[in-house]
Parts: sequence; C-alpha cells; structure tokens
Amino acid sequence: MIPDVLALPLEEARRLLEAAGATPRVSETRPPRGGAGEGVLRVIRQQDGDEVVLTVTHERFDRPAPPAAPAR
Repeated sequence: MIPDVLALPLEEARRLLEAAGATPRVSETRPPRGGAGEGVLRVIRQQDGDEVVLTVTHERFDRPAPPAAPAR
C-alpha cells in the first residue's frame, strides 16, 4: 500500500515511499511570478498509479519587488 505523503517534506516523503517499495518521480513547481524559494521542499500533490508522482514546492518564496512607478 502506498502511504499518503501530502504536506510532508520531500526527503521524509521519499523515505516513506521507498520503504513501501515505490520510487517516486518528483516534479517541482514555482509561483508564476517567480521569486527565490526558501525553506524545505514540501509535497503539495501526490499522484498514484503505475508510478508515484510527487509535485513539490518550497515552503516560502521571496517575491520580487513590483516595478517602480514611472517618474512624472
């Protein structure tokens, strides 16, 4: 049986899945406006089937500053 690893840090999720006999494929996602990722990678989606696919993202993102308004 494949364990539910949603919201776990990636390394812990990978360890649990491998102990259950599954080797997960990992896909990282980022916000559309970018920014530097901070903190550990966490599982935000788990797809089970012929293979286990984990979608992960950083806990926090340092968002880029908005562009400055043009001078008048």
